[in-house]
Amino acid sequence: MVSFFKKPLGIALIILVGALGIGIAVYTTKKSKPAYQFIVAEKRDLIQKVSVVGRVRPAESVDLAFEAAGKISKVHVDVADSVKAGQLLVQLENRELSAQLMQVTANLEAEQARLRELQEGTRPEEIQIAETKVLNAQRALEAVAQNLENVRNKADADLQKTYDDGLTATQTAVIVGKTALLTLTDIQYAHFVGNDQDSTTIANAKAQAVAALLGAEDAGRWVTDFLSTLEGGAFGTVQSAVSNPSHATTDGALAETLGGLSKVKDALGSVPVGALTSTEKTNLGTEKNNITSQLAILSAKQQEVAVQKATNVSAITSAEAQVTDAQNTDKAARDDLVLKKAGTISEKILAQAATVKSAEANVQKFQAQIAKTTLLAPISGIVTRQDAKVGEIVSAGTSIVFLISEAAFEIEAKVPEADIAKIHVGNQGEVTLDAYGPGLVFDVTVVAIDPAETIIEGIATYKTTLQFIKEDARIKSGMTANIDMLTGKREGIIAIPQRALIRRDGNTRVRILDGETIREVEVKIGLRGSDGNIEIIEGINQGDQVIIFQNE
Repeated sequence: MVSFFKKPLGIALIILVGALGIGIAVYTTKKSKPAYQFIVAEKRDLIQKVSVVGRVRPAESVDLAFEAAGKISKVHVDVADSVKAGQLLVQLENRELSAQLMQVTANLEAEQARLRELQEGTRPEEIQIAETKVLNAQRALEAVAQNLENVRNKADADLQKTYDDGLTATQTAVIVGKTALLTLTDIQYAHFVGNDQDSTTIANAKAQAVAALLGAEDAGRWVTDFLSTLEGGAFGTVQSAVSNPSHATTDGALAETLGGLSKVKDALGSVPVGALTSTEKTNLGTEKNNITSQLAILSAKQQEVAVQKATNVSAITSAEAQVTDAQNTDKAARDDLVLKKAGTISEKILAQAATVKSAEANVQKFQAQIAKTTLLAPISGIVTRQDAKVGEIVSAGTSIVFLISEAAFEIEAKVPEADIAKIHVGNQGEVTLDAYGPGLVFDVTVVAIDPAETIIEGIATYKTTLQFIKEDARIKSGMTANIDMLTGKREGIIAIPQRALIRRDGNTRVRILDGETIREVEVKIGLRGSDGNIEIIEGINQGDQVIIFQNE
């Protein structure tokens, strides 16, 4: 009997069962782990096109006008001149706009540099510099704090010396005053002891002087023996200040001594000199000079105290201000060090990125304004009329140059609202005609776009006129034209399929496959290509594996 496993049918059955087992194992393995489709981000060229259908018709002339008013600075063409598409025809004065463009461009570069700095984070060298600033600020603070202490000590010492000098001066002054009263008393008792007017005047003046300087009342007719024992009044105040010196007691001694000496001066002045001997006259004159000198000295001492106080206040205030400034500098340096060590927070990077976008918008705004000061030929043709004159002020919308196309035919197409924003006068394009099939391509350029819409089957469209760049006998009026207009181009940029984009929370993101790990990153997008790819301005790098599909 032949064994089953030796028969062809048995062998085939064994192979089938084995293959089925392997398939089940592979399927199970695949189901246990999701598979991803991804593309590697690479630099490439990206083209954006708008495709529409139009119809060939006889060419027409083009009337050209500035979008903005201004003064004509240069005229580059004249009637009958042949011009090429894009050639500069007339230019308005734009020096101020050009200067503003340079300024905003420089600002954009500065903001971009700041963004790069934030994105790179703080370098170790910057932290070292910040730490050095903190150390220097701390040393500067210690220096000005020591200086403040020195200023205060010097102020106290200088003021104390001034008060000491003033107190010494009062000791001399009261003795001089007392001596003058004794001399006055000797003259009084030699000539003026009666009740006559001169004697009474002298006695009254002397009484006031004694009361102020020595502290005794009604001492106008006291003899020298009694006067020499008196130690009240200003004399006593000075002695008390000497025993218990302070700024307040010295101020009081100075003031009271000045008052007492003034009274002594008045008393000496009340003596009539006619009845005096030459010696008495000399003695009286000497005492008057001594009192006047002491009054001047005491007044000067009072002024020195006031000046020293003002000088001290000024010096201390200045030193305190230096301490305050150093404290602020120290705090700022420490805060800066903390920030540098903490690194740049994402919110700050986002804020700076927004600032860059704003700066870019400013540059684009002035570029657009400058573009409005140049009148370019939208087509190749011949100038049939030219009304521009250098120095003339022209209004916006006033036609000043008229062109007729060198081509015999142009194309009229209706562009949908969704695409019209991508198209501008001067855009280049390619056309195929149904009559000749896709193998024959003609070059065209956009020469006009109607500002008003035309509603076709409920959709807003805008009439767009294109002219053939070269004449060709094969082009006929009425032919159907298939138009691909080049509306944008990027070279050497990172682009990925649009289907890889994820919209979440108002942001655009992509998923990056990093080994077996998936991370989601936010990206900034740019031009959308006609091939389904989209420009990535920032967020991913060349070589990143971008997930475009996941098998669940």
